[in-house]
Amino acid sequence: MKKSSFSLKNKISFILGGSGLIGRTVCLEFAKAGSVVCLIDKETSSSLKLLEELKKINSKCSFFQLDCSDFEQLEENFNNLLKSFSIPHIFVNCSYPRTKDWAKNSFKDVTLESYRKNIDIHLNSYSWTAKMVADEMIKDSIKGSIILTSSIYGSKAQDLSMYKDTNIDENMTYPIIKSGIIHLSKQMASYYGNFGIRINTVSPGGLEGRIAGKSSTQDATFKKRYINKTPMKRMTRPDDVAHAMIFLASEASSYITGNDIKVDGGISVV
Repeated sequence: MKKSSFSLKNKISFILGGSGLIGRTVCLEFAKAGSVVCLIDKETSSSLKLLEELKKINSKCSFFQLDCSDFEQLEENFNNLLKSFSIPHIFVNCSYPRTKDWAKNSFKDVTLESYRKNIDIHLNSYSWTAKMVADEMIKDSIKGSIILTSSIYGSKAQDLSMYKDTNIDENMTYPIIKSGIIHLSKQMASYYGNFGIRINTVSPGGLEGRIAGKSSTQDATFKKRYINKTPMKRMTRPDDVAHAMIFLASEASSYITGNDIKVDGGISVV
């Protein structure tokens, strides 16, 4: 029987940020699709628990501890990763590196130090790891797929009316990072397409779950407003994102590169 175009069988996938809110589901769904997953994350305990689940699906799955917010050591650590495993066919970055004061990156509270640090550890780590993987794919003649996680706020502004009288604020730094990631993928697609390497972004809408930088889930008022404005009338789920990434990782999207796939229930079009 012919293999499905959506199959990832025998494909090696590096999932950076693999034990996070999105990354965990991406790891599991990629493994179910047949991929040999290398889970990459700075969190050891949660990653090892997830690895147990992954090995039940595919015994060849593995874990590599890496902190992409340690930018001074990023290149060396990432090179060690590439030396420890076979060069991947698929690289997915679901990481969300941020400073401890990330929740205070609103226009009224952000400091220059925090702004610069977050640009460095988030946008620049995404850029450099994607470049490093792509260059290694060229050396091994791998026509791979690189998928970077952006956000709808990389291409549209935050609706400030949703934040009024809630415990969350708009963010100055976030859209700069996420728009940069979108255009990075376009520029990389232009260059690396000559080598058969595809680079795309996936932009989720508001995610169901914990707010980055806080221990709480979405403010109830914010969530109600967001859902009411969204045509599909719910928040984005991690599996929505994972399934879009499987498409971009597979042969089903072999002629798609430099694109940003919005997974947002339609909120970006209204």
